[in-house]
Amino acid sequence: MKKPPKKCRQDPSGPGAEVTIHDLRDLSGPPDADAVVVIDVLRAFSTAAVALDRGVRKIFPVQRVEEAFALRGRSPELVLMGEQDCHPIKGFDLGNSPVAAAAFAFDGRVAVQRTTAGTRGLVTCREAPALFAASFLVAGATVQALQALACRRVACVITGTVHYGSADEDLACAEWLSGLLLGREPDVAPYLQRVRDSVAAATFLDPGSPLYAPNDIAFCARADAMGFAMRAERVSGSLELRRFPE
Repeated sequence: MKKPPKKCRQDPSGPGAEVTIHDLRDLSGPPDADAVVVIDVLRAFSTAAVALDRGVRKIFPVQRVEEAFALRGRSPELVLMGEQDCHPIKGFDLGNSPVAAAAFAFDGRVAVQRTTAGTRGLVTCREAPALFAASFLVAGATVQALQALACRRVACVITGTVHYGSADEDLACAEWLSGLLLGREPDVAPYLQRVRDSVAAATFLDPGSPLYAPNDIAFCARADAMGFAMRAERVSGSLELRRFPE
């Protein structure tokens, strides 16, 4: 049974009239809202933020591995990055690590990203009037972008539940972002601690796990490290993720 979306607050006098939080598993399309913010803290939209910060012109988010390879078949210069069930994909240039992305020479190229949760969320919500990808790294800039576009009904979509059933790292980001949208000034420290304490983080912090990547957790548990939002728009039939404002 689908759970009703969490309504953070209704405040017609505030910078946002209503913010709701949805679980990707409950969606077959975008929630009814002026704007949808798809959240993947660990690690898809932290990695995407790094790529855009390091000069990638745009990112094509796709849902299937085959789509990524098909795009590179037509454009060999594309950078492929992402994961399948948290593991790197053979033939991709990068996995889903923001730390690895920070050391990669993108050289102004275009990237394709495929992840089990984050890019699935963007594709699911592609018909939204305004669509953003977010993590803590770009949360403040995302709030500014939503306010600049005068989006008064905002839906946040948490995606990590697809992997672990629980996604408190994404929920923490959604709740902090919601507080900012509604004109509050919540202390970010407890929210970032929830990232470090999350079920997802435990896998990457376990030295016995094949996914051990503690530096990624530290990297992702930072607020507003980048001064841009990430907006996804449909262009010529494809979904493109770019810095906003460009």
